[in-house]
Amino acid sequence: MFINKETKLYSIVHLKCPKCHEGNLFLESNAWNFNTMLDMPDKCKTCDQDFRIEPGFYTGALWVNYPLVIISALILMIPTLFYPDFLTLNLSIMVIVMLSLQPVFMRYGRAMWINIFVHYKPFKGKSK
Repeated sequence: MFINKETKLYSIVHLKCPKCHEGNLFLESNAWNFNTMLDMPDKCKTCDQDFRIEPGFYTGALWVNYPLVIISALILMIPTLFYPDFLTLNLSIMVIVMLSLQPVFMRYGRAMWINIFVHYKPFKGKSK
């Protein structure tokens, strides 16, 4: 799947700096390492974009994360429409899938949130 590097979608999907689309938003690529799953550098290593815009900035990411979780839960409930006898099984599967994907949802929520406020500006200079 090719996504134009100059779009916000590229930055979100690849979890890259919203300003230069080069630096990583997170220190570690493994979302399931619970000790470091939301650890972010203070600044982009490529363009020096500040990722700590203000105290509590990423609290707003919860408002972006919430619809992601709701839409995913609704999609996972579709089989229940066709097989209502398996409601308990489907709910159990849904809970397991949703808990498993929560670290990913949280990262993408942060990526979407920062992309609302920081806009792409191609970096012209030496990489640090």
